[in-house]
Amino acid sequence: MTTINLLPWREELKEQRKKQFIAICILAALLGLALAAGAWFFYDQKLNDQQQANTIVQTANQTLDGQLKSLDGLQARRDAIIERMKLIQGLQGQRPVPVHFLDELVRVTPANMYITKFTRVGDKFTLEGRAENPNVVAELLRNLEASVWYRNAFMESFIAADEQKAAQGTPVTPEKAVSVVPRVEENYGSFTATVDLGELLDTALSADGQPASGAAVVAASSQPVTGAKP
Repeated sequence: MTTINLLPWREELKEQRKKQFIAICILAALLGLALAAGAWFFYDQKLNDQQQANTIVQTANQTLDGQLKSLDGLQARRDAIIERMKLIQGLQGQRPVPVHFLDELVRVTPANMYITKFTRVGDKFTLEGRAENPNVVAELLRNLEASVWYRNAFMESFIAADEQKAAQGTPVTPEKAVSVVPRVEENYGSFTATVDLGELLDTALSADGQPASGAAVVAASSQPVTGAKP
């Protein structure tokens, strides 16, 4: 016997498929929303991380800018210190020149004489002082000629002590020739000598930029330059 279904099964099947489709669409929409929300949160976190990184970079740049400014100041100070060091080195390089020729003058000055005046005009020095006798002055001139700092030493004059007293109109008597406290220097004669700059000293002074002519040093101190005692 054949069974015939008279119920509206096609409509029920269609309705069931329709509900399934709606459910699938809702699930797909929810899934899409979930994916969109997840992507938004992900990129928002990335954006926050990038902003924080940018803030760190900006802070580091500001710190570096401050350090660079301080380095610029240090560079300027370094350059100033280098310039001062060069100036000091130049002065130190020039300092030994006058020290050398004055030290050399003291070294070559024999005993039994002393220098009371030392002047320079151009390349020529004039020495004035007192010595025991002309032989002592001659020894000074020989020592100056042997030095690399001086040349062309020449004695202009030598006046004995007796001649000086006679020229001044002072009679030479035993009472006046001897002091209460006798001093050997009272019997010294006065001399005048000239000497030129040596080639070594002349070259050094020219390298220092000093002029080769014109008035120069006058050394007439209260303590005259004397020779070393033997």
